[in-house]
Order: sequence, then C-alpha cells, then structure tokens
Amino acid sequence: MNFNGIPVQTIHSDLYSEVYNEYFPKVYKYILYRVGDISTAEDLVSEVFEKVLVKFNTYNPGKGKFSTWLFTIANNTIINYFKKNNRHTEPIDLEKVESKYRLEDLIIDRELKELLLKAIMGLDDRQRNVIALKFGACLTNRQIARMVNITESNVGTILYRSLKKLKDILKEQGVVY
Repeated sequence: MNFNGIPVQTIHSDLYSEVYNEYFPKVYKYILYRVGDISTAEDLVSEVFEKVLVKFNTYNPGKGKFSTWLFTIANNTIINYFKKNNRHTEPIDLEKVESKYRLEDLIIDRELKELLLKAIMGLDDRQRNVIALKFGACLTNRQIARMVNITESNVGTILYRSLKKLKDILKEQGVVY
C-alpha cells in the first residue's frame, strides 16, 4: 500500500479513524499553543497524522503509551518547523475562526484569545511546551514528565511559574487585575 508515494504498512481504516478522532483536537490545540498560527497549526497537524499513518508499524506498546509516541511525533514536527523557519511565528488570525456567539461576545472573545496567545508566546520554549502539553493536549503531569524527561514535580513547578508569568503579562496588558 502507498500513501503519497510512500510505502505504508496496512493499518485498518477504522483504527486510524478512531485514533484521528480521539487525538486530533488535542494535537491541534497543542500545536496551536506552540506555533501561534491557525494555518500553520493545521498544516503541522496534517503532517503529524501523515507520519502516524506511515510510521504506525514502528509504535511499540512496550516502550510507552500511544499518546506519548504521538505527542513525541508532534513535538518533533514542531521542532523541525521552527528549525526550517528560524523560529519565526506569527500571531493567530482569529478572523478565520468561526464562532456561534453574538457579535459583542465574538469581539470580546477574539480580543481575549489574542491577548492570551500573545502572552503565551512571551513564555520561553520550555514553559510554552509544558503549557501546550497540559492545556492544549490535556496530558497529565506524569505524561508530560515522561515525554520531556523531567520529574513530575518539575512539571508542576514549571506550570506554576508559567501560569504566574502569564498572569503578570496579562496584568501588564490590563486584562487581569
């Protein structure tokens, strides 16, 4: 079997659909938190799931959870993107995001999201990565610790300091009092 000209070991389409449906929102949010741009996040998520399809036969349950393997692929994809683009990121274009809110709510929501994303981009890479794994990918501190090779306690410390720094940044912007 070939996928875009790449030989692929057969993976049952139902299994792939199940993986995609379960992990797409988490992977998308994780990548969006890391890169700060919707279209880039969409492209990178597609790349991640293409790699999952192509490399599915290399996953070894004895080495760790599937989610850890998947988010390692996502993290490496982001790292490669940053290397190719000299770490250039652009602010999120929330005009492209559809909303079901009233116009006033949409404007307030968009402004808050822009401010939050700008604040997140003010964190260092390690802090942004842990925040993205925790809140974007909805991973536990234990899963994050295994993934980034630090202790659970260190994950908690990084999260605490990152959230405190985010609050300080948002205070400076007049968002939080």
